[in-house]
Amino acid sequence: MAHRVARRHRLHWRVELIRLFLALLFLASAVHAELTPQELRGRGIYRTGMSNSGTPVMAHLSENSNPVPASVLPCVSCHGRDGRGKDEGGVRPSNLQWSALTRPYAMETPGSRAHPPYTASTLMRAITMGIDSAKHPLRPPMPRYEMSRGDADDLVAYLRVAGSDRDPGVSDDALRIGVLLPPPGDERAVVQSTVSGYFADVNAKGGVFERRIEVDFTDTLSDRDFAVTAAYIIGREEQIGRKAAEMQLPVIAAFAAQGDDTNRYLFELLAGLEEQSIALINALPTEAKIRITHDASTAAIAQRLTERFGERVASSGAAVLFLGGTLPSPLPDTLLLPAPFTSDTLLSAHAQVLVALPLPPAVRPARAAALASSQLLVRALQRAGRDAGRESLIDALESFRSEETGITPPVTWTSTHHTGTSECVIVRWPRK
Repeated sequence: MAHRVARRHRLHWRVELIRLFLALLFLASAVHAELTPQELRGRGIYRTGMSNSGTPVMAHLSENSNPVPASVLPCVSCHGRDGRGKDEGGVRPSNLQWSALTRPYAMETPGSRAHPPYTASTLMRAITMGIDSAKHPLRPPMPRYEMSRGDADDLVAYLRVAGSDRDPGVSDDALRIGVLLPPPGDERAVVQSTVSGYFADVNAKGGVFERRIEVDFTDTLSDRDFAVTAAYIIGREEQIGRKAAEMQLPVIAAFAAQGDDTNRYLFELLAGLEEQSIALINALPTEAKIRITHDASTAAIAQRLTERFGERVASSGAAVLFLGGTLPSPLPDTLLLPAPFTSDTLLSAHAQVLVALPLPPAVRPARAAALASSQLLVRALQRAGRDAGRESLIDALESFRSEETGITPPVTWTSTHHTGTSECVIVRWPRK
């Protein structure tokens, strides 16, 4: 009897130890999954060859070669997302996972040679000078990267964790997708119900590569999400864009007034303020003079429009494009209003009012934009493949050319243009 009790006690403690070990393992992996700001910056350099520091990263293919932007030869293109390296034309790049770099080994290839374990400083020397930890030159085709000391520190910090890095919001059976909601009101409820219904249907059909979509309805960006869609960012374009870039978080903005083609992580679905303004001006006779009113937030757009339309933009004219600021007195003959400025006061002005709408008047904008952006996200995930990460998702989004949604104008995104369409509808107000 005593023997059985002792055996049960031993078994109990073994079970408890296994539970404790698994809990610690889960905790360690969860903690490790959250990259530090430095590691995130390093990941950006590793995957894109570009730095957020403002200092360009350049690559040299040989000692005397002319430098090229490192974005042409990012580390990930040869060493893969996990750093292990992949065969390219019979050449297998070195394994950059920290566990491999920090042990002495000889590559199992002809002419391989042993070298001491790498340290942070010798790895930095290899990256920037092409000299390995045994003080031998690295063999071609390994480029030498010209970068600031801060960028090199960031890259090395990321290489310490690259082998176990998985983008946030992705697991074996689920993808967590964020939705930035409009302010409280009818539109908020419409967006929630539309997105919930759409992704419920996607999940009922097997999800995306057998991963279900988990929707995170929120008012702020979260790095726990893999990507964000149906985002309402009107009035917060700069703030949200900056935060998305810092997090390296892809965001599809269904509702935005101003685009930013320099931001790799922010995609606008519909014609923004500048595209709407161009359409409004083009709707007038070519001889019509236009005056542009603006405030500080739209000054840059006003300047680009002035440069684009040249002599048609004047200090006085029969038409006024309103981008903020103060309306002239007396009122102009024609008032041009992009969608974000269609207030009751301006719509009731005693003038001919032309309004630019990114979607046809008969379409419910909140539902249409939320549904279309969610559809495009799913298509991009399908293009990116089962092992998709945030960067490959961005590449997939940038591959859309005149992509039909059946709801919005066709969408085109490229690496240099992240506004999906310039099309909009011009209506006279009040509509007849």
